[in-house]
Amino acid sequence: MFLFTTPQSRDAQPANPVVSAIRQGAERTGAGFDYLLKTAQRESSLEPDAKAKTSSATGLFQFIEQTWLAMVKQEGPKQGLSEYADAISESGGRLSVSDPSAREKILQLRNDPQVAALMAGALTQKNRDQLAGALGRQPQAGELYMAHVLGARGASDLIRAAASDPNRVAARDFPEAAAANRSIFYDKAGRARSVQEVYGVLAASHASTQVAANVAQNAQAGQGDIPQAEIAAGLREGRAKGLVGLFSTNGSRDPVSKAVANLWTTPSRGGTRTASLDGGERYFPRPGQSDARSASDASTSTGGAASTDTGKVVNAPLPPSRPSELSSTAVAAPQAVGKTRRGPLDLSSFMIQRGGA
Repeated sequence: MFLFTTPQSRDAQPANPVVSAIRQGAERTGAGFDYLLKTAQRESSLEPDAKAKTSSATGLFQFIEQTWLAMVKQEGPKQGLSEYADAISESGGRLSVSDPSAREKILQLRNDPQVAALMAGALTQKNRDQLAGALGRQPQAGELYMAHVLGARGASDLIRAAASDPNRVAARDFPEAAAANRSIFYDKAGRARSVQEVYGVLAASHASTQVAANVAQNAQAGQGDIPQAEIAAGLREGRAKGLVGLFSTNGSRDPVSKAVANLWTTPSRGGTRTASLDGGERYFPRPGQSDARSASDASTSTGGAASTDTGKVVNAPLPPSRPSELSSTAVAAPQAVGKTRRGPLDLSSFMIQRGGA
């Protein structure tokens, strides 16, 4: 009776309130849910009250104080936070709140998943517009995340530097960000990463992530082209080991070994794919190669493929030869004197004659 039904106890569980808040923020601001969710996972592991040890960054999306005050000031009236927005004032390029208690309440909003998701979505749209103007194209998800970490201007500087001067030390251009994000700007050994490597670390964590709700329309309009050259610069050999997925198509395509490289390549005329391998890596040589031949004989019979790149003749053992008694020449050879060869057995003497025949 219940063979093809789902038990009631396995109904969908209540949605995660943090994920629901991120989805609502994406819908209300037009930002991509995938992008916001992955950013929150990267920044706080979906912990609304997460607090950074090296900066003032707090909350689901790790907003620092100045960025948060700026977003509340600009977006607060649209989101029903006009009272908080009015309490924020600007002086000398910095934002402040004169009332300490009001300032604390405004900063505490970073721990509210719904408000934080709204501000993160609005910031994403703002950064996307600024990067599009600076780069002359639509930014990808990884580049938007760079703007979340470095600001739109810092992200555009990093993207340009990764393309023009990839070996430049990133920490020199972004000292404050490097001090607050050592795992991004330095490897485990403490070596300062280049701008190319930092680009790769930040871009890899958001690879193939939807950045906007209308991403399909943008792709059809030709606005979603992937900057392959810049992605490749961040993910080439020697890059920082970012969060590259198991099935990523942007990773290395190099052969896993020298033997595989030989299998991939087409041999030169008269040569073999194993010509560049060491003798110990071969099992049986190709027909026509023998350890009994001289270097000149081998060169003549195989077109020079029997020697390695250094000119050394490869002396590999041949498989066992065919027994002489099984060879065609042995069968055709005359019989030795004194030995007679029997003819085929006549079976007619063993047959019973029937029918009077």
